Amino acid sequence: MKNSRFAFFSPAVDLFQRLRLERWTVIAVAVAFVIGLAAILFATEFRSLGLPSADTWAPGRIAERDYVVERDFLYVDERATEARRDAQARLAPPVFALTPLAGSAARDELDRFTQALLRQVRQGASEGQIFAALQGEWNDRITRTELRTILSTRSLPQTIQHARELLDAAFSWGIVDMIAHADEASAAGAIELRRTQDGRPQSEKIPAKDVVTRDNVAPQTETRLVPAGTTDVERRALRIFVDAFAAENAFYDADASQQRRDRARAGVEPVTEKLSRGQVVVHRGDLVSEGAASRIRALTDYARTVDVNGAVGESLFLLMVFVLAIFLLSMKGIAVTLHRGHVLLLLALGLAHVLLASLVVRFASLPEWMPASIALPTGATGMLVAILVSTPVGVFFSLGASLALLPLTGMNVQGFLFAFLSGIAGTAVVLGAEKRIDLVRAGILLSLADALIFLVLGLLGNYEPQRVFSLAVGGVANGFFCGILALGFLPVFELTLNAPTRFKLMELSDLNSPIFKRMLSQAPGTYTHSISVANLAETACEAIGANALLARVSAYYHDIGKVDQADYFVENQKTHNRHDEMRPSLSVAVIKSHVRIGIEKAHELNLPQAIIDIIAQHHGRGLITYFYHRAVKESRNPRLSRDDYTYPGIRPKSREAAVLMLADTVEAASRALKKPTESRLERFVQDMIMEKFNSGDLGDSSLTLRDLELIRKSFVHILEGYFHTRIEYPKLARASAARG
Repeated sequence: MKNSRFAFFSPAVDLFQRLRLERWTVIAVAVAFVIGLAAILFATEFRSLGLPSADTWAPGRIAERDYVVERDFLYVDERATEARRDAQARLAPPVFALTPLAGSAARDELDRFTQALLRQVRQGASEGQIFAALQGEWNDRITRTELRTILSTRSLPQTIQHARELLDAAFSWGIVDMIAHADEASAAGAIELRRTQDGRPQSEKIPAKDVVTRDNVAPQTETRLVPAGTTDVERRALRIFVDAFAAENAFYDADASQQRRDRARAGVEPVTEKLSRGQVVVHRGDLVSEGAASRIRALTDYARTVDVNGAVGESLFLLMVFVLAIFLLSMKGIAVTLHRGHVLLLLALGLAHVLLASLVVRFASLPEWMPASIALPTGATGMLVAILVSTPVGVFFSLGASLALLPLTGMNVQGFLFAFLSGIAGTAVVLGAEKRIDLVRAGILLSLADALIFLVLGLLGNYEPQRVFSLAVGGVANGFFCGILALGFLPVFELTLNAPTRFKLMELSDLNSPIFKRMLSQAPGTYTHSISVANLAETACEAIGANALLARVSAYYHDIGKVDQADYFVENQKTHNRHDEMRPSLSVAVIKSHVRIGIEKAHELNLPQAIIDIIAQHHGRGLITYFYHRAVKESRNPRLSRDDYTYPGIRPKSREAAVLMLADTVEAASRALKKPTESRLERFVQDMIMEKFNSGDLGDSSLTLRDLELIRKSFVHILEGYFHTRIEYPKLARASAARG
């Protein structure tokens, strides 16, 4: 039932799933749609004919005016309609559900009884002894007279087998618990019996006279199944068995029965009466009757309804905007997975924008020629979304928020254009912002951009110079105000979402922070390794168009789990290797733990979730090869479980995480290179990348083969700088030869 109930919405749910949005997102977007539509309807005009209140035309009062129908419409007689619906609901058959377990229990009880009975008979027990033996467990199930009848049959085993067949047939029909619902079934003339057959639900309509109950199960089975040549003794024995062990296995389904009644009520066409233009419902001074009051109520309700065409059009337009926004913000549109915080941020900003717009349209006293969007901070929302999520998302969000203004402003194109272009300008002015003070510069640039937009719109609209100047001043004020709003709300949203904004990442990249000073002093090799990985990852991400800053900062933090156990990692060991004294299994446990410890420390430092995810994914499900081969060699077991020597993480889910995994692998392995040449470096990096590619570690990261080629080239370029050979000057060469 649950699947069929929501089958209508399954295409929408499938769409959201294809766009990689979770089920909660569907609910959030639906709520946002309802709130947005309510805001739009709130700002529109409602039609009313100004009819008096209901107190003046209540039944029994004297009419204070003539009530005349001003247009033709159909009037629905609610009282007659409700009476017809009640009658139709009473004709809906009650629903009973077959419960197989109830029949199975009764059948098992019959089997135990007959087995005990046959055992007593085979032992030669007398009738009294058999009755006494059976009374202990089946007290009052059958009388002694009934036992005598059973024992007097020609073939007791055959009679028992026949009784089992009758009881099975009765249970398959359904023995219905009708005691409390007999009147309901009698009024409907039938019942509906629902069962599950071969895994599929089935429904059967049974006339009331043919319903099998506990009271008539014996005669029903006898009439339907007992052959004509059966003796009277055997018939009585069969009835005794069925009466004794039959039990209800079909019970009243209150919810399904109510649904049947509701469907029956819903299927009744309303009782309508046509009210014609010019028809006088009641004259002034006449007594208002019940019928007249009902007609006046219908007349006033009809007059006070919303403009249906306008409401439907606004609803469909807003729905189109939402569908467009969902598509544009999908993986196909922005190539970025939106997390729950991102979606909630977009919904909150979008709703705030629409609600504020509805208040401006409803209550603000703006000149008719001035677009309402001049009072809206669309540029600020574009700036915030671009900073907190991404620039493409900011562009698409500005488009959706601006389109939603069209029904509010009576499809005013100028208002839409300013909002959209201002939002685009807001995303553009923060592109190069790396410090919070840059937002002040961005606000000034947005002010100039808004003034320019209004100047162009004013000229295109052939406005008077004074109006064009007023619009330009309004644009400057709007842009400046948007800059202040963005500067004020950005820290709040950053703290709430813990978003990896450029400003946050720049702050986290400070190598003078306590965690890096501690890493430098306790794990200098890890510190150097992290800096090198950061350089590799940043360059590679720049080459493929990924978030280079996020990759660099994540590389700084990716091995913070090694700081507390620095001596166990080779880059921090000078002479003594502590793993030489440990079993490979214990060494692997220590190596694995640095990922878990790194995640814990990242949470303690309140790092953004994007960085924590990269820390968790930077080893993926990679095999710790050195200790695995050492364990195989020491245990001499080539079938040693690889899972025990594999990182328990997950494969990289983003391009940045995949690049960092490759950079970490290449940098660590490159330390073992001796006399690297350009060709050897290219072959080495190619082998490292293909090893990860063939192992499937890059399968979830959306990296393409072209991306891998660009990554390879950037790695080789950086490593050539690390391993460059110095030119041997002639004097040094001669001196060296002389010493030789």
